[in-house]
Amino acid sequence: MNKLLKTAPILALLVLIIAGCSSIKPEVESGGGGGSGGPVEITFWHGMSGQLQNVLEEQVEEFNKSQDGVRVSTVSNTDYDTNQQKLLAAIASDSQPDIAQIEIHAIPQFAASGALVPVDEFMEQSEEHTKEDFIAGLLNNTQYEGETYGVPFNRSVPVFYYNADMFEEAGISGPPETWDDVEEYATKLARPEEKIYGYTPVNEWWFFQSMVWSGGGEMTSEDYEEATFATPEAQAGMEMWQSLKQDGVVNVRSGAEAWPQTISDFAQGRTAMYNGSAGDMGQIEDGDPDFEWKATFIPKFEEYAVPTGGANAAILAKDEEKQKAAWEFIAWFTSTDQTIEWSQKTGYLPVKEAAIDDPKMVEYFEENPNYKVPIDQLEYARTAPESPDYPEVLESIQTAMDDILYNGKPVAPTLENAEEKSGEVLSGS
Repeated sequence: MNKLLKTAPILALLVLIIAGCSSIKPEVESGGGGGSGGPVEITFWHGMSGQLQNVLEEQVEEFNKSQDGVRVSTVSNTDYDTNQQKLLAAIASDSQPDIAQIEIHAIPQFAASGALVPVDEFMEQSEEHTKEDFIAGLLNNTQYEGETYGVPFNRSVPVFYYNADMFEEAGISGPPETWDDVEEYATKLARPEEKIYGYTPVNEWWFFQSMVWSGGGEMTSEDYEEATFATPEAQAGMEMWQSLKQDGVVNVRSGAEAWPQTISDFAQGRTAMYNGSAGDMGQIEDGDPDFEWKATFIPKFEEYAVPTGGANAAILAKDEEKQKAAWEFIAWFTSTDQTIEWSQKTGYLPVKEAAIDDPKMVEYFEENPNYKVPIDQLEYARTAPESPDYPEVLESIQTAMDDILYNGKPVAPTLENAEEKSGEVLSGS
């Protein structure tokens, strides 16, 4: 996950650029292949780096070798935010790629501008890529105003990771289930004299959503006109993070490298617990930990609440032939065999129902139970508000979290102020 781009100036820019235009409706036919006899060349922009980029590009090359009708070239823009900022600039100059990886909460924002191609007709006419073929919880945040603009691509849920060896040494019998457990365990596990922390929360709004929902609250009103996230439970969660940080029990990274640094901290035994993404698993293993690590559900207040995350693949190609070629690649990448390969190498969720019951995946889950945790959590998946303004709400929340954790600001008024500002964004006042 990454901090999202601010929406107000973005939407204004896109509306000016694409005013009067509507998304192109595809005329669906099967197969690809260039009219000139060569392959249809398409470009795919993504925001992955490191181990994830390596796996993605290996699979893209596998696709290119699997047929001769379509050739995909990739461009890495490092992270979601940078990718989407560059995508906006490309749209403004009419030089957008044919496919882009778009963080799920930004789908309504881009769809509202008219920059994306709806994929409902592609899905309806496909034999194995209808909406029913995808895991239901992963279709969250793929739609805007009744049309589908994103296909589940690298999809994730929050996962809580812990060092089982350190738990055993501290006499803790099992993983934390509640945020109260996290507070208790973090204090027991911390070794300040060794600079080993009990817990390292990745400071991201993604986990804040879970706190709000887990306590029975909602992020916005049902009509998306009012922000409602400054709940008592969310305040309690942030107060816990802030207090443990001030006591030296918790470490909170900051900056662009905060997430990979936190993964490295865990893999190298510098923290006993952290909340991360399903997509961290391959990176944890790349860190070559010398201890048994385990994954479990994101903790709760009253009930489990799981925000889905990651990104969807979206088609931006204006040319009809390239739209069809883009769909051919997306359909290949999300096919049962390919989504299994992607999941096993990264930890991201396999996006197809058929993949869950496939013997290769069943056997893999038996041998690697950590990778089954994200699937099990989908029972509690929640859909974020599908409003074009919601990313700006998340920016307000992120700013408030930063102020609380890095500047020591009081929790309740800081969240309430963010809620008030978010309400003004949502209502347009």
